[in-house]
Amino acid sequence: MSTLNSRRVAIYVDGFNLYHAIDALGIDKLKWLNLAALGNALLRPNERLVKVHYFTTVVNWNAEKKDRHETYIRALQAKGVIVSEGVFKKSTRHCTQSGNFCPFREEKQTDVAIGVNIISDAYEDVFDRILLITADTDQIPTIEMIINRFPCKTVTWVAPPKRMQQTREIGQLVEDRFELSQGMIGTCRLPRVVTDSAGNIVAVMPNTYA
Repeated sequence: MSTLNSRRVAIYVDGFNLYHAIDALGIDKLKWLNLAALGNALLRPNERLVKVHYFTTVVNWNAEKKDRHETYIRALQAKGVIVSEGVFKKSTRHCTQSGNFCPFREEKQTDVAIGVNIISDAYEDVFDRILLITADTDQIPTIEMIINRFPCKTVTWVAPPKRMQQTREIGQLVEDRFELSQGMIGTCRLPRVVTDSAGNIVAVMPNTYA
């Protein structure tokens, strides 16, 4: 089948959700993940990847984490990944351990941004199938709208490592689903030195990811 007749696939990544799942594996090198390569690895016969959209929020109160995250974002962008950033807001919550109200930082705008972009892309006919990488049940309304309003389009739920059993509500809604494995992530790492289309170095893998 020609490229023009192949099914178009778009991948949407809940960055923090995926990061925390990988972090829980205790293998830091897996964090240097090439999302474009992963998207291509998840294609089925007669499909082509038309979009990879990564949603995240940069930690701005820890210099080391901020630097690593911004380095990762530059690397992804050099591979053609679209990046949308949310913000952190300070809030106060009751801590059950201490019995006091403690300050917290909450990621804001990311969940809404994911849903808005998926629905917008559906109306603009960007894709035939989406790969949604998340374990966040906040995306259930988005999934339901795609299923109900766009019957010719399909949804594939890609659960981050060891997160599928924790998010059964999504699994009850989406038949086409699977969980990312450590092995698959390991085969889709970015190169140590990432260059742009002109050959300029835009990112170097942090030593902690070696």
